[in-house]
Amino acid sequence: MTEQTTDLYINASGSSAITLKTTSHPSFGTGSQLDKLMIYPIVPIMFFSNLGLITNSLNVAVFIKMGFKETTNISMLSLAVSDFLSCLLGLWTYLCLIPEFRNIPNLPFEPTEIASETGTALRPYVTRTGAFITAFITLERCLCVVLPMKVKRIITIPVTCVTMIVIYVITLLPYSVHPVFTTIGWKYYPHLNKTLIGAVPTNNKVAPIFLIIIRYLVGFIFLLLAIIIILVCTLFLVITLAKSLRWRNSMRKQTQLNASSGQTSSQKPSESRKENRLIKMVVVIATLFIVSHLPGTILIFVLPVAEDYAEKNVNDPFTILQISFIFAFELVNNSVNFFVYYLIGTKFRLAFRQMVGLKEKNST
Repeated sequence: MTEQTTDLYINASGSSAITLKTTSHPSFGTGSQLDKLMIYPIVPIMFFSNLGLITNSLNVAVFIKMGFKETTNISMLSLAVSDFLSCLLGLWTYLCLIPEFRNIPNLPFEPTEIASETGTALRPYVTRTGAFITAFITLERCLCVVLPMKVKRIITIPVTCVTMIVIYVITLLPYSVHPVFTTIGWKYYPHLNKTLIGAVPTNNKVAPIFLIIIRYLVGFIFLLLAIIIILVCTLFLVITLAKSLRWRNSMRKQTQLNASSGQTSSQKPSESRKENRLIKMVVVIATLFIVSHLPGTILIFVLPVAEDYAEKNVNDPFTILQISFIFAFELVNNSVNFFVYYLIGTKFRLAFRQMVGLKEKNST
């Protein structure tokens, strides 16, 4: 007979997570309510995780092919790496929740505990990396609009490279203190009568202090700062696009008048269209990020309430489903940027088609 309990908790970085603790050795293909329900979020999570691994691999390859003469390519490449890692961690985390995987004979580790330590605990830090890179990309586009003649002297290729490295270091560094809470080591499981690799609590007295610091630093401050930057810059870029559209309409009318009178225009509409396409692409990426992370962000902002809710609903499978679908919603953002780049970015589409041996149709 199988007895299975489920703990729902908010981890150190402020992101929701799920831990399944099996109190007796489960039979293969257990028919518990949780195992039956988990198939619903696991299917989209697995789909978008695998899709994200493919699309972000393509993103990395295409941006490397495009070269690094433009700062935007460096930022987009860094974002693709972050999204790839996020999808990889998501795939690993929920793979370990699949009953068939958990019940594989002779596994040298306890799947759900290892997934919690190496996947669930790490992924929020990687997500914050993507958030700050997205914020930097939107901020750069805003500077291109506000300071078009100076931005290339302010945001240079070395500055962009250093910024990407700093973002990765600042957002991932807090994870280095995770061993203060829990370490990975050999652990005896009485119900299995086995010693497996699992999560070993440290019982460190300073652990609660680190927990509070990291929770508010990564969970609140990092994410809140990134979202504010993305929101403000996206609104500014949307307004800029609207003004640009009105300007292009007026210039089109002016060009028609000049053509009828035999005059020529000194404007370069192709450059304007190129800049507008880039702004549009950034706006779409930023909007996708905000929308996909909105449910999880709300959960983090009501963290004390969420903790109380988790304690009261610790064995409620439907609570776990809610958290899982929030997780799946975030993975959508990590996996669809390739399609945004391809549909809007002319250079990206050309580089991709050349890479796979396709010819690009003539376009202006």
